[in-house]
Amino acid sequence: MILSLIFGGCCSNVFSLEVLVNDAPKSGQLITFGQFAFVALEGLRYHVTWGKYGPKLKPTVVPIFNWFILVTIFFIVSVLNNLALGFNISVPLHIIFRSGGLIVNMLLGALILKKRYSLDQVVGVLLVTAGVIWATLDNASSQVSRDEGNTTEFFTGILLLTIAMVLSAGMGLFQEVTYKKYGKQWREGLFYTHFLALPFFLFFYRDLSNQVTAYNLSPLQPVSVILEQIPVMGAVANLVPEPIMSILGAFQVHKLWAFLFMNVVTQYVCIAGVNRMTSVATSLTLNLVLNLRKFTSLIFSILYFQNDFGFGAKIGSALVFFGTLIYSRASMKKPVEKKE
Repeated sequence: MILSLIFGGCCSNVFSLEVLVNDAPKSGQLITFGQFAFVALEGLRYHVTWGKYGPKLKPTVVPIFNWFILVTIFFIVSVLNNLALGFNISVPLHIIFRSGGLIVNMLLGALILKKRYSLDQVVGVLLVTAGVIWATLDNASSQVSRDEGNTTEFFTGILLLTIAMVLSAGMGLFQEVTYKKYGKQWREGLFYTHFLALPFFLFFYRDLSNQVTAYNLSPLQPVSVILEQIPVMGAVANLVPEPIMSILGAFQVHKLWAFLFMNVVTQYVCIAGVNRMTSVATSLTLNLVLNLRKFTSLIFSILYFQNDFGFGAKIGSALVFFGTLIYSRASMKKPVEKKE
């Protein structure tokens, strides 16, 4: 079930994200706010109870200070990742680059938590890292050949992704330690990492206002037409009776708002799966599963949206994929227990 949530939700989320980025590249803050607000509102039903003076939050199992640390890091990571898409970072490169978190996760795990990894695990992670670097350099060379201004924006986007990658690795390890100490509180983590982050968006009030205006100016389209633009839903729409499709065709919504709604719903499904896996697997294994999901999204993005993908990027993608398989094989081997 967890894998279904991650692969189904996250891959669908990438599709809606690419539509939004193509039509409104600078709307990263609005996308992030929509995702956080949806998850927070949905989680209220599990974490709000009625007290003597009205509704109040239930006591937390994990100290609220721990959640505040995770919230701060998670918010920064989410904003940086979405902002990077506005700096000439293609969605395929975005997917590949974020896979480089494995090497950072491994280094921090060894340095901070004193973890030890097998040779196969190290080789797998190094292949993934080499693939990320190769794909990045291939995209960078294409940017240089096009326009120097685009190159400056491109490396700004790479810097944002790099900072987000390091912070994300640290956050994963902190989550792992927290769940080991206080139990598998994945639902509590899902709610508080989004609910407590909402006040941070006040810093982006002006940008959010401009982005809302841009979304309101997007073309009006019938609901039936929007459904037909979604790969899987388009096939399902053909099976819907004609009277129902006629009713859906009578309702019109702004295109960008429709895809933002799809984005926040699929993001919720995706992170619900990720949080559940965090509670049953190590941080490094979670990164492995997410890399496989990213590879699936990468192939879809290239084929469906016909994104530019050079030879170096293809080799880099192959290294990421095979490195992930090598690590997966190493992680499946049972460790030999030593008698004291």
